Amino acid sequence: MRPLPSHLRVPWGIGSALVVYLSAWVGSTLILVALLRVAAVYLAEAQKYLQALSTGEIYASFSLTIINALIALGLEAWYLKRYHLTWKAVGWRRFNLWEAALYLLGIFVTFAVAVNALLWILPFLIPGFNSQQPQVNEFTSSTISNPTLALIALVVIPPIIEETVFRGFIFPAFAKKWGTVWGAIISSLLFGFAHLQLNISVYTFVLGLLLCFLYVRLKSIFPGMFFHMLNNYLAFLAITGK
Repeated sequence: MRPLPSHLRVPWGIGSALVVYLSAWVGSTLILVALLRVAAVYLAEAQKYLQALSTGEIYASFSLTIINALIALGLEAWYLKRYHLTWKAVGWRRFNLWEAALYLLGIFVTFAVAVNALLWILPFLIPGFNSQQPQVNEFTSSTISNPTLALIALVVIPPIIEETVFRGFIFPAFAKKWGTVWGAIISSLLFGFAHLQLNISVYTFVLGLLLCFLYVRLKSIFPGMFFHMLNNYLAFLAITGK
């Protein structure tokens, strides 16, 4: 196994990475909903909030998204403080603009080719696989009725949080154990699973691999954030039919 690049030599391990992953994407929501159910017995406001969440009301879903994002960043901040590190340790670093532009161009072409090839092949390998299934989540139905909140929830917040968590924190932890290739594969599988829809999971798995490569090369997650935002914005335009 090749020596890790210096920016991937982090002090935390797989256990810490899984704590952040499970807390931000599973645990925090379950715990919050459980607390709300207890509070709803005594508080009408808690009952109303639960009702709004169950019906997909955008303001309730948006507030939950913000809470989950803060929990993810809060956990990372706790680990960074524990190891006396700054946010540079999770890829918040300066980068060479021209070098990043060249890599982003290559990533864009590679991503388009790889995704289209996979989505064409997989229906032959997996019976019932629908590569054209539209993405559905708590915000896609609100892109017309409340486009500003939907834009923030779908395009702005996810790239910042997901790049910081998956590429900045989870990827180096697995790379430390099994090398950059397997670290990229496993962290990208977790990234795909987090999206809970098979064709979107395939799409995001490929995206995750390329963003790991970008982080290895550029030593910063900011170019990956930009590419991730651009990707989500194009998806947002497709959802809204613009």
